[in-house]
Amino acid sequence: RIAHPIYGEGIVTFVGTEYIGIGFDGGGEILFRREALEREVAAPPEPVAPPRETLPWPDSTFVPEGDETRHFPGSHWEPFAANATQIMARLPEIAPNAHLPPAYETGRQPPRPMPGDWTKGFQLVWPEPTQGLALVLRPEPEANMIVSLFPFITAGSRHTLTLRQVNVWAGGLEAQVTVDWGGGDVSFFDTGYVIHRAWYEAGRDYDFALSGIAYRAGPAEQREWHFNRHPDEVAWMNRNLKDGEEPFEADGVLRMDGAAVFLPVKGGDVDDYSFRAPVKSVEAFQDWLGQDGWRVRATVIRFGDEDADLDIMITRRAWSGEAPPRVGEDIEGQLWLQGCLLIPRE
Repeated sequence: RIAHPIYGEGIVTFVGTEYIGIGFDGGGEILFRREALEREVAAPPEPVAPPRETLPWPDSTFVPEGDETRHFPGSHWEPFAANATQIMARLPEIAPNAHLPPAYETGRQPPRPMPGDWTKGFQLVWPEPTQGLALVLRPEPEANMIVSLFPFITAGSRHTLTLRQVNVWAGGLEAQVTVDWGGGDVSFFDTGYVIHRAWYEAGRDYDFALSGIAYRAGPAEQREWHFNRHPDEVAWMNRNLKDGEEPFEADGVLRMDGAAVFLPVKGGDVDDYSFRAPVKSVEAFQDWLGQDGWRVRATVIRFGDEDADLDIMITRRAWSGEAPPRVGEDIEGQLWLQGCLLIPRE
């Protein structure tokens, strides 16, 4: 019998020259280096502060950022134009024709009033309520001041996710939401934050529509790595082979075909991700802020046998392939992850 400080109790199932296999009572079997099990047990960790979720609302949920925190909203226009100034030049045409999104018309009230010290603001969209350009404005005595504008889409893939925290930008009207997606933390830009913020409470489940707007995307490069297994690993893997199964060998090849990969971009914002994903469906769109392209639903994460699919919006400007994306193909690239609250739960 073995008691492991992380995995709990189990029983030794395999002994090799350098590796030991342990089957744990909670399920699963792990192959450990012998030296890893012979190290001294570390001292118990120091007591930590209670989790944020135990604080009273809104401190349980909202984390205000300082002025020194940097974000890169200008990069969100890369799939549509060479630089954001091309969009800014159209503001005199866009602003008078922008309108309130449908979320303001639902009549549903959040479970608590919005704190009086929160920054007041509202949102407009153009040209369509579900896809186009969004403007967040702050009312001032002289005029309504534009705080931000960004491309948005509300018809993404639907997911029920546990909210962890909301990082509120210094201006008070923009935020990135962190959720638990299959046991890991994922952050997205909230395209309806100024509308939905009073609904949010850490630890609760909400339905979100998630979309990735690809900065760049294309057919995935074919990759493979050759590796050599330790003889203990080969013996451990082969000891329970069933009749007719081919034995494992020391030499192996790892291929990325069909892999689902979703990782933060090094040096990017928390809502920027690299992806590699097999395509499940492709739907063409036209004239999204001047760009045609495709809504591609692809698998970006796997939880065992369950696929987590994401709608990735790929403009022709962002796509590097000669032919359009197609079902069954692996694609890769980088994207900006955005999300929008759907139906607030009672």
